[in-house]
Amino acid sequence: MNVSTMIGEFFKGDVRFISAGIRNSKYVITSNSSIIKVKNSTHIKLIQNQYDFPETFEIIAPLDVVGVISGSIPSTYIQNLPALEYLRLRQIFQGV
Repeated sequence: MNVSTMIGEFFKGDVRFISAGIRNSKYVITSNSSIIKVKNSTHIKLIQNQYDFPETFEIIAPLDVVGVISGSIPSTYIQNLPALEYLRLRQIFQGV
């Protein structure tokens, strides 16, 4: 399958940072106060400075690397997006 035609489920929405570990970071979903953990190597903070971030900001990650610790993910945070869009955002915000 060609990456230009691949579509996948992504978590995309506003969060508040709680903590970062070796493998995962924890966030609070701003719209409903649910707590999630997201694999560090695959999620993208959609902010220019990856090390000094605001109180709330948007992230994107493949849905299968997002774990719910408490609560639930709002349906508006689950989006079907082309893989190329995720890769484009990764290049913009992480240079990878």
